[in-house]
Amino acid sequence: MLQQRSVLVLIVMMALSVCPVSAQQDSNLLPYSTLYEEWKAEVKALDNVVPMLNAQEKRDKKREINTTFTVRFRDLAKEHRTDDVWIQCLIWTSVEGTPGAAFDEMFDVFRESANKAGNTIQLQLLMSEFIKLKSDRIDPALSSIAESHRDAGVRGAALYALAARTKWQAELKGDAAGCAKAEKLLEQVISEYPDVSTYRGKNLENATALLEELKSPVAITKKAPAIRGITISGTDFDLSKTIEGKVAVISFSGHWCGPCVAMHPVQKEILEKFLPEKVVIVEINSDQSDSLEKVRKKIETDGLGWIVVTDGSEGPVSEQWHITAWPTYFVVDSQGRIRRRATGNVGRQLVAWVEELLPSNVSQ
Repeated sequence: MLQQRSVLVLIVMMALSVCPVSAQQDSNLLPYSTLYEEWKAEVKALDNVVPMLNAQEKRDKKREINTTFTVRFRDLAKEHRTDDVWIQCLIWTSVEGTPGAAFDEMFDVFRESANKAGNTIQLQLLMSEFIKLKSDRIDPALSSIAESHRDAGVRGAALYALAARTKWQAELKGDAAGCAKAEKLLEQVISEYPDVSTYRGKNLENATALLEELKSPVAITKKAPAIRGITISGTDFDLSKTIEGKVAVISFSGHWCGPCVAMHPVQKEILEKFLPEKVVIVEINSDQSDSLEKVRKKIETDGLGWIVVTDGSEGPVSEQWHITAWPTYFVVDSQGRIRRRATGNVGRQLVAWVEELLPSNVSQ
């Protein structure tokens, strides 16, 4: 789950950019407004389906609707490459679109049409929302725009987004060379475009924070720093002793956090699949102290067999490890070196990341 500032940014992003533009404000954007209202009506109709859909069914149905509309917004963008309708379609896609061919092609339109944009400020502000989107067309688009766009603000926003994406992807892959590339890009952002802003704030502040993470003691290939504390059951904890000679998953998590709880089945799978003398999971828990008894009971009820160390939402361990979002996962090899870092619900990738660090004969 994102920190408060990032949550507010997302809310502002959606409020300012996804809501339809009034035809009275700009008649040129009427095609977008019409399509947006059609999409909105279909999504709203999910609330009136009989019999009522449960939460998962509603999510699945909305995904089906969004998949269809990703194609339609892509088609509309292609028809309006020379006016700002394509920007509105890109905004919708970045927030609601589903991955696939149409999603990818929106970023081809982005690359090809960026220099024709009339509203360069909107384009500049939007750029940082592409950082964690999954499409192999985004990096080439950002690279091209950072090199040649006529507007310095757009160039600076594109370069920041490219640098941040490079870091995110390198940490997911455990790619030290990619991290080094991200460092150079971030240094270029700070040097050339410090005052450029996006929806996430000013480049100088954001790029500096990412650069500090890449150079911190918890960067990829670094030895996992010491953690000493108290487990939720009241016993002393020493990370170095706990993970010595083992592959470890260090999870910065909390029961208040939906994506964190959604990863519990994956973590249980890891403990069930691999020998305990070879693999260990440590949760650095961010729940408030007044809810820990409830968390303890939930751990027992759900059979969560990993080690839980209490830290609090603004605790010293989270600060030491540069945690800005929950959940954050570190996968550490048997020599104690950090091999991967990822945020959010990463799904069963986590199992694969553990397995690749182990000999083939350690499954239970």
